Amino acid sequence: MATEINYRIFPDPQDYGEMLLLQERTRNEIIEGKNCGTIYFLEHDPVYTSGLRGTDDQFIRPLNGIPVHKIKRGGELTWHGPGQLVLYPVVDIRKAGFSSIREFVNFFGLTIESVLREYCGISKAAWIEEKAGVWVEDRKIAFSGLHFRKFVPVHGYSLNIDPDLKSFSSIVPCGMPDCKITSIKNETGKNHSIESISRQILLKAGKRITGLTVF
Repeated sequence: MATEINYRIFPDPQDYGEMLLLQERTRNEIIEGKNCGTIYFLEHDPVYTSGLRGTDDQFIRPLNGIPVHKIKRGGELTWHGPGQLVLYPVVDIRKAGFSSIREFVNFFGLTIESVLREYCGISKAAWIEEKAGVWVEDRKIAFSGLHFRKFVPVHGYSLNIDPDLKSFSSIVPCGMPDCKITSIKNETGKNHSIESISRQILLKAGKRITGLTVF
């Protein structure tokens, strides 16, 4: 079977639970040899997620009815919602041309860094592997957390474009009490759409990922 990796950009916010089911279904299809996967780009309806190291004491304020999903990914607590781009690269990383999980994880982190620097004008954006995200000095702007089975991940990356940053104040984000959170809008004062940033990431990914053709 020829390697062909698809992508999909959702125009409207998506329910977290439904997207998790879609990721798992996609992963199962990849493992069964039915296809080589899809990279999903979207916003979520407001939700908090708690990774494998998340604890109840990391919730510090009322969540105002926003649901919480405890999930099997690396990391602790984070928030997803409108104004934040979420990227789920559910692909067979070996057929995509990567030699290791680490190489794959770092590739998307560095790609987000590059888009922030070159397209958004945030010259100090830097992917820091040990801190699982992209930072602008002491401010975190993008996040990562994945779970692999047979070299196929679910979950992925999130990038703050212009979300309500107060949503992070109800938790200890990423398990880091002093973690400051920022966004593209906060750093530059400029407006960007979910689709425009998704397209910039895709253009760079298409040059590296085997089987990904960007239209």
